[in-house]
Amino acid sequence: MKRPGFLNSVVRKYTAGYLIMAVSVIIFLVLNTAENYYISGRYSTATGELISVNRLESSVNDLNETVNIAYLYLSSEGSQEYDSARGIVERELSVINEQLGDDYLRELEDAEQTVMTYMEACDSIMEGISAYISGEGRGTESYVSLEAEYARLQRLYTYVGVTFQDTYAAMLDQFDIMEQEIGRLHRYTIIFQAVFIAAVALICAFYLFTVIKEISLSIRKLMRGVDSIRDNIYQAEPIDISSNDEFEELADAFNRMMHLIRLQMDKIKENADVKERLAKLEVENLRIYSELQKSHLNFLQARINPHFLFNTLNMISSLARMEDADRTADLMETTASFLRYNLDNISKTVTLRKEMDNLRDYVDIQQCRYGDRYSYSFDMAPETEDFEMPCMILQPLVENSIQHGMAMMLEGGQVWIRAFQTETEVCLEVRDNGVGMSEERIQEIYEELERSDASSNHIGLRNIYRRLKLFYGDRVGFRMEDMAPGLKITILISKEG
Repeated sequence: MKRPGFLNSVVRKYTAGYLIMAVSVIIFLVLNTAENYYISGRYSTATGELISVNRLESSVNDLNETVNIAYLYLSSEGSQEYDSARGIVERELSVINEQLGDDYLRELEDAEQTVMTYMEACDSIMEGISAYISGEGRGTESYVSLEAEYARLQRLYTYVGVTFQDTYAAMLDQFDIMEQEIGRLHRYTIIFQAVFIAAVALICAFYLFTVIKEISLSIRKLMRGVDSIRDNIYQAEPIDISSNDEFEELADAFNRMMHLIRLQMDKIKENADVKERLAKLEVENLRIYSELQKSHLNFLQARINPHFLFNTLNMISSLARMEDADRTADLMETTASFLRYNLDNISKTVTLRKEMDNLRDYVDIQQCRYGDRYSYSFDMAPETEDFEMPCMILQPLVENSIQHGMAMMLEGGQVWIRAFQTETEVCLEVRDNGVGMSEERIQEIYEELERSDASSNHIGLRNIYRRLKLFYGDRVGFRMEDMAPGLKITILISKEG
């Protein structure tokens, strides 16, 4: 009996494997994002500091230009421009102090102190200029003193330029050190990512290999159990499966059923009068039962394989889009949609609209294969869209048109698919412009469709015909016409009531 737990079904086991891959991809993307954010932050901070220093140097240059104009022209308007230029220098100094914070850079500290000393000298000379203009300090001696102070200011301005050059050199040295650190971090990150990807790939490969191996082993055990019952039910051993999933439940049910069959056979043998007749009947029942069990196992295997293939196609489609292979991704998605339709609806009824949508996916796949050799035309009346029918009726007809009707055509092949209704019937048509079929051959196919044996060469047509008969009974009609050129197959379904 299946034990409780998360991994107690085939679907959950596959889901766990894909969850591991999804979480690994998310971790990988988060690490890349964090690294990029850290590196861009470091570069942004360093670049901002350089820009701030450059702006401070420009504001000092503007301040010096203002002082030069005030000195040369000895005008009162220069004082107002000086106050504005001096305010800009003070603002740039405060910005640098905020950016620098607790970080210490001796050259930048020297530059700041030099700028502040220069600003004090500028204030002093501007006071002298203002006094000279107002007449308080006029005279040759005052002008000579003002000229000496201006010469001293320019020497100090030259030294300010030198300190800025030293600051740029120091900051560029720090920038180089930062680039080396970022380079080392990037190399370490690449190594870690490579190791991480390899580890995740190994873990996922090992896990999926283990799951697939376990499923295959369970199926082989069930097949051996079926064969042993078919050979001799009394010598058949119980099927031992401990996979903790649907296969374990199936094996338990199989063993209980085998035990019940043995009990029934023992009771049958007790009745001497009908022993031989009932024994033959039981053997036939066992044979049918074994075939049913095999069919059930094959159906289960057929569902597992497309399910795994469907998930794998989705993963390949995502990788193709990441690599900008959009056409490949579209083809993968169309194929996955086609597989999903077959996987989900193989034992269900579907609407004609869904059947047509699935047929369009099949046509897209064929056009990727054959290119412009064949063209397709869809014509579905709106009133037929919700008509219910068995799954996969039209696709085999279109496939026959391509493989048998138009196989030798290198261009110009056409397939028309129509769905319409009359007052009493819903009509489905598939027509091509291929080689067609003689009336004698059409009559032979009609006879083959009605035979109960499985020796027909037209397995696809016979399968469609049988399924329609089982679903609609006598309400369905199947007609084939040679159109010269081409062949038209029409399915006529009478409306109920």
